[in-house]
Parts: sequence; structure tokens; C-alpha cells
Amino acid sequence: MRLVVDTATWTQAPQAWRDLWWLVTAPRFWPWDLEADAGVFGHRLWSPKQDAVVQDWLLAQARAPGALLSAVNRMASPEQPDTDYLSVAQPLRLGRLAEALFGFFIQHSPAVQWLASGVPVFEQPSPGVNGRQQRGELDALWRDDTGHLVHAELAVKFYALAHPSTPAGQAIGPDGVENWQHKLDKLCHRQLQHPLPVPWDQAPVKRLAHVRGRWFLPGDDAVATDWRQRAPDTERFGPRLSRAQLASRPFPLGCRVRFLRRLEWLGPVAQTTDAALVAPNAQGLLDVPRLVAEAPVHSHERVQMLGVFAPDASGVWLEQWRAWIDPERPAEPTIAA
Repeated sequence: MRLVVDTATWTQAPQAWRDLWWLVTAPRFWPWDLEADAGVFGHRLWSPKQDAVVQDWLLAQARAPGALLSAVNRMASPEQPDTDYLSVAQPLRLGRLAEALFGFFIQHSPAVQWLASGVPVFEQPSPGVNGRQQRGELDALWRDDTGHLVHAELAVKFYALAHPSTPAGQAIGPDGVENWQHKLDKLCHRQLQHPLPVPWDQAPVKRLAHVRGRWFLPGDDAVATDWRQRAPDTERFGPRLSRAQLASRPFPLGCRVRFLRRLEWLGPVAQTTDAALVAPNAQGLLDVPRLVAEAPVHSHERVQMLGVFAPDASGVWLEQWRAWIDPERPAEPTIAA
């Protein structure tokens, strides 16, 4: 699926709209063949014959983004719904931002007939036990344009290969703990297996995993090169670099870079000024200490996402690609014999 947006609309819309566009139109997260469970990743949110009407609806949100911003701001700050979600004291978690954007789409777009979101699923009560224990929830239920019931689970994930020989299923997340195989198993064998509650319990249902995100691959690894050749797009791929690799890697002289805030990890970022952007020196190298000093406020022990920007004809700085920058970790202490 490839909808089209013109440059002026893309640059003039708020970041929440670019995130919405990316969340519903970006290529699926898993670009390679899955021998098992491939079907749940192959489903579209809407049928191909609805492409034009969905594109028109999305472009209408760019021209008049008030309802979208209001929906996201209410989730970020219910007490102050008119407060920009990017400026609240306790920033919205990235997963909650994705939920807000996805919820806005399925509830208001012409693509689906929305039924419910966050539907709790309970265990059957055991004999002699009062009350029911919740076993999970269904992210979203809707009917498609043919009237079929759809159960969808949403996930936005970022994973990196730790070493050239690391299997894709063992790619790690930014916390250094979660890996893709665990998430894949959870999606396919638990979240998408929940029984539907009344009144949908007897209806045939299509299960859909709407997973979006990016993979970050060791820069000079042959495996990474092979993967890029099979799916050479910057919407799903980027290099994984250490701070030392970042300092020694030459960048185009016309570009600017900065670390992205966590809430900017979804869609490609655009900014109208060069605020906070750092230019490479005459040799194309970056001042990494300056980048770190100007990084958004959060622990530098966590992964940083570096955005690489170039100006368009109107002077707007558009993100071209991004890189996963490993945290700076102290060396392990040496124990004397």
C-alpha cells in the first residue's frame, strides 16, 4: 500500500499527523517471509478499493488537524486537554501515543466500522471462586467494508541486531531485554488467541497484527547488507552505531543531525527551523559531545535515536533517515587475580 502526499502538506502538518500517516501507511514491520503465522501480518487495515477515500480523509486531517490534536492531547493530559502533548510535564509514553493515533483512525476514518477498543477478556470463573480474573484485552474490534468482524492488535517496536550472527528473532529492544521472538510469540499465541466476549463470541473473526517500527542493523555486516537489498527502505531500516562509530562516520556536509525525543520515534520528523540541529565539520564528522549535551532530557544509559535531516526547497528540515546509537556504558571492572 502506498498512498501519496505532497511535500507542502507533509511539511505544514503537525508532527502528530505525520505520525498518524506513518502508523497506518508504513510498510509492515516484518518484511521477510514467515513460515508460520505470516497471515496475521499480511492483512491490510482497509481493502484496496478504499485507498482513494482513505487518502482523501488523511489529507483532510492534515488541512484541519484540530480533532486529531485534541484526541491526542486529551490522552496525554486529561486535566488540560488543550495542552500540546509534546510539552506536558510527564510526557506521554510512546505506546500510548500510538494507541491514541490508531484509535483516532479506526474511530473516525471511513476505512472501517469501529465497534470497540480495549475490550477486557476474563478467565472463566473457577468453582468456589468469587469474581473473574482479567486475562487480557482486545486492542480493537471493527467490521470491514464487507461486514466481516476484525480483531486487531497494535504494536510499535524498535529492534536491533546485537551482533552480525544474531538471528532476527533474538534482536533486542531499546531496554536491552525484550526481543522480537518473545513479542512475536506473545502476539500470535496469546493476544491474537483471546476468545471474543459477548456479543461477538459466536461470530467468525479475522485476526490482524498491525505492527510497525524499525530494525537497526550492524552497519558493515554482510547479513545487514543482504537484508537491505531485499527490503531497501529507510522506513524500516537504519544502522546501529556505537558513540565511537558515530564520531568516526562521515556525514554529508549539507545535512544536520540531532537526537530525537522519544515521542518523535514514530513517523519521520520535520522542523521549520534549524533549532537544535548540529552540522558536521569540514571533514563531515560530528561533534558527538555537543550532540550528547544537547540531547533531550532522559537517561543517556538508554538508546538514543539520531535523526539525520536535509532541507527541502522551502527551507524546512526533513528527516532523511535515523540511526540507533548505543548507550555509553562504563567498562566492566577488572578483578585482580
